Amino acid sequence: MTTGVRVLISLALAATVAGCTRRTDPDTVPIGTPVEVTRQDGGVVKGTLTARDGQNLRVASGRTSRAIPRNQIEDIAVVTKDAPPALPPAAKFREYTIPEGTVLHARLETSLGSDSSRVNDPVEAVLTEAELIDGVDVLPAGSIVKGVVTTSESSGNVRGRASLAVTFQSITLAGRDDTYALSASVQHTAAATKGDDAKKIGIPAAGGAILGAIFGGKKGALIGTAIGGGAGAVVVLTTSGPQVRYARGTVLSLPLDQPIDVRVPIRK
Repeated sequence: MTTGVRVLISLALAATVAGCTRRTDPDTVPIGTPVEVTRQDGGVVKGTLTARDGQNLRVASGRTSRAIPRNQIEDIAVVTKDAPPALPPAAKFREYTIPEGTVLHARLETSLGSDSSRVNDPVEAVLTEAELIDGVDVLPAGSIVKGVVTTSESSGNVRGRASLAVTFQSITLAGRDDTYALSASVQHTAAATKGDDAKKIGIPAAGGAILGAIFGGKKGALIGTAIGGGAGAVVVLTTSGPQVRYARGTVLSLPLDQPIDVRVPIRK
């Protein structure tokens, strides 16, 4: 093999290697273009390029937007309708953001009650519906949601209404065992019973008035009303109001207080 041939082969190999490792310059991609950005840690973010500066690119997807530092970018590819771009070897997982306000539906595995639960008691529930983004089970059905009781106030006779609140703090994904922090709460206060209390006071009062009239005329009627009213008040003071209870198996609606970033492994 001549020296000239060896040089040509070396140049061809160098060009091939350079072509495999060449990365798209983010500054050549127009704003508003659909892209897939692969970070050096293997994360792939898909969305629309909405802005860039000397430090970051901003990519939006649905209601969410995230900044990707330039020094973390491994590759950026333009997404076309014809075919998805080939992912670089570094790609390991896709990153999805579940937006704030998304409502998760979860079935309680723990029974709760304002008269039985205590603050900081653990609570567990199971997602009954998957949360999908672009057809992908980002939060699969069967994922475990965990939290604690944050408020538990039994009905206190005339002191107040029963109240129960739970804050969920984490979710462990079914089939992947990845755990993510979340923030979602459910709170319920028992209905007021003022109407019922009035009836409890008023009915004995009327009865006392009738008995007073029978036994003592007009003066007796006034005494009887006072006695009857007192009896009614005793009923209210010694009768607790309704409690707040959630049976095991109850399906709760949990709106997210904050977005959740989730990684879904790429199957190659």
